[in-house]
Amino acid sequence: MSHLKAFCFGFLFVSGFTVLLLRCSGPDWFEFGEFCYKPFEEKKTWHSARTAYDCLARGADLVSIHSPEEEIFLSSYSKGKSKWIGLSVNPVEGGSSARWCFTDHENRLYHTNWGHGEPNNHNGRENCVEMVTTENGTSWWNDLNCDQIAKQHAENNLCMWGQNKFIYWRCLFINVFFFSS
Repeated sequence: MSHLKAFCFGFLFVSGFTVLLLRCSGPDWFEFGEFCYKPFEEKKTWHSARTAYDCLARGADLVSIHSPEEEIFLSSYSKGKSKWIGLSVNPVEGGSSARWCFTDHENRLYHTNWGHGEPNNHNGRENCVEMVTTENGTSWWNDLNCDQIAKQHAENNLCMWGQNKFIYWRCLFINVFFFSS
């Protein structure tokens, strides 16, 4: 008497991968570290440079500078010009004092480069910051009235911002194989 034996077995095969894409595409985008930067040669107030059709409307913001290396990089693209950066005075919660904060909401300033005698809050109205860069690439920060168009070299004013350049695509494949005999 013969016995017919049948059996099945299966296994699950799981694989995946991560794809890293860069968003620093298009003309005039510059890459440094984990961010993309794009200068704009338009005269605007600090708030207009940040909002309007510029920074926030494009999913970015005025640049937050957190290292001397980043500032040197940015200065190399804007020699002889001044430009708004994403640093402004924000009221401290629960008090009458204020503190400087970047638009990326980083509470600590890892890097500053104030010009001599700055910030001076001239006439009690200078709550935003421009980065001034000389023709040789030396730069410093100056506090200005947020409603003012950057005063030094105003015809060459630049709006700059950083935008996280990485998009991660994670793909997961699940294959189930069944064999029978």
